Amino acid sequence: MNQPRGEDERGRPHPVPADRHRTPLTPQRVRATEFNRASLARRGYDVEEVRMFLGRLAEDISASDNEKSALRAEIERLREWYRQQGVETGPGPTTSSALVPAAKPEKYAVAMLSQAQQQADAYVAQAEQYCRQVMTEARQQAEVMLREAQERAESAAEDAARSYRTQAGGRYAAELEEMQRRVAWLRAFCHAIQVQLTAASDSFAREVGKLADLPPDFLSQDFSSATGAPTAAPEAGYRP
Repeated sequence: MNQPRGEDERGRPHPVPADRHRTPLTPQRVRATEFNRASLARRGYDVEEVRMFLGRLAEDISASDNEKSALRAEIERLREWYRQQGVETGPGPTTSSALVPAAKPEKYAVAMLSQAQQQADAYVAQAEQYCRQVMTEARQQAEVMLREAQERAESAAEDAARSYRTQAGGRYAAELEEMQRRVAWLRAFCHAIQVQLTAASDSFAREVGKLADLPPDFLSQDFSSATGAPTAAPEAGYRP
């Protein structure tokens, strides 16, 4: 699997090689993703793979936001072009007072542009709200997950130490008790994290699936085709 940006235990980002040709994530690919198992000394999934996968999800959401921002900028550029052609446009709903058409084709094009503006504003607002909600819930869920895993690990470690003292009798050794405690702690902690990550992954996949509500052809529409407006800016310095 591709390696998105993750973080180590100190919160520092892992370096990620550039990959401009990777296939975008979809809800189906999220649900079908499988992680390698950890080594024999630790149970559960490989922690680094899980972190990198979550990092890639964050990058794809960010890329979607950037794409919507670029669409919004393109709409504003077209609005400026129409104003230069003598066609006034308004940000609100299309009404007789919001449009001053120079000709019928231009009036039709401006109506399409106004509708596209409203759709873009709605999509951008929805995406921003979604990202804020996901980030807030992810932080809260991570804190709860870590706290519960630590509590279960501490309880398992105490049980293991108590069991060892009971069974050891005269062969008791403090080093062996500490080893039993650590092994039990690691097993319980990894198991708790595995269970929590599975539940979180299913929940996150459902949230990512909501992005599929966007019309698949919206971002590829050419709103300038009705009047022959250029797809590049009239000024020479423009870059889409």
